[in-house]
Amino acid sequence: MAAPLFAQSTHALIVVSASGEEQFKEQFWDWGTRLQRSFTEEMSVPKEDVLFLFEDPSKGTGLVFGKSTKAELTRAAEKLGSSVKAGDLVLIVLFGHGSSDGKNYKFNLIGPDATGTDLEQLLNRFSQQQVVLVAATPCSGGLTRTLAGKNRVIMTATKSELENNQTVFGGFFVEAFENQVADADKNRRVSMLEAYQYSRKKVEDWYKERQKLATEHPLLDDDGNGRASSVPSPDTGDGLLAARLSPGPGVDTRTMASAAPGNQKELQDLQAAKRKVEADIEALKYRKSTMEGAEYQKNLEKLLLELARTDGRIRELEKPK
Repeated sequence: MAAPLFAQSTHALIVVSASGEEQFKEQFWDWGTRLQRSFTEEMSVPKEDVLFLFEDPSKGTGLVFGKSTKAELTRAAEKLGSSVKAGDLVLIVLFGHGSSDGKNYKFNLIGPDATGTDLEQLLNRFSQQQVVLVAATPCSGGLTRTLAGKNRVIMTATKSELENNQTVFGGFFVEAFENQVADADKNRRVSMLEAYQYSRKKVEDWYKERQKLATEHPLLDDDGNGRASSVPSPDTGDGLLAARLSPGPGVDTRTMASAAPGNQKELQDLQAAKRKVEADIEALKYRKSTMEGAEYQKNLEKLLLELARTDGRIRELEKPK
């Protein structure tokens, strides 16, 4: 968990399954292109670092890297692997249809499907990176047992391979990044934990509003033990890594652009320092149960004071001169 997360680059792979029906084709296209747009336009991820696979590449010339096939999935993974550096964030999002025979998960592609084993081999390419895999498909819950590991966040739309109805989790995951709507702590970044929490709550509300029995129950695992949590917290052990990972550069490029040129280097350093203090506060919360109350409070107050000082100086420098 102590990997250098504050100067990371983001590399994303968005994969849409075979649709089977026109209505799903349009829905999955909408999800994929909106997420691609959020990453590149709102979070300043370079366009060449966001790869998009779709069943019909001609639908979006210039947007689609390749067709949603197993071979193209491998090619996209190889391209990502050639450009990532140690400590970078690799974000893989699967939209669409998934299935299971009760034991083995399959992501439904054009031609041969990608199995849980195939996905494991894909993730193993990125052993030096922070990896987030979002399986926003039916039957995805069983993937956690296969894919959980060190420096990995695994999100699934369902709690098991038995939940095989079409899911809505993917649409809310996309929504979480648009206009930073899921930015609960208002630090101008959407962490993977915030995106998960927003999406899980939206899924719950969606079924309640329609008075339907929920047929999907999202889960997250990021401590590597293969036991995912519905509500990640220090009590469950999940959520710490996800809270530290946000798509985009380690600095706020919008405020950097508006700051006076002479202040930009200090502002960049302060933004990195702020992210580190925020991560230290989250890590402290996860150690609370192992500490004396007075010791915990003392450490927390020290970090909060440091955060306030850093944030105050950042706000001073962000003002255009």
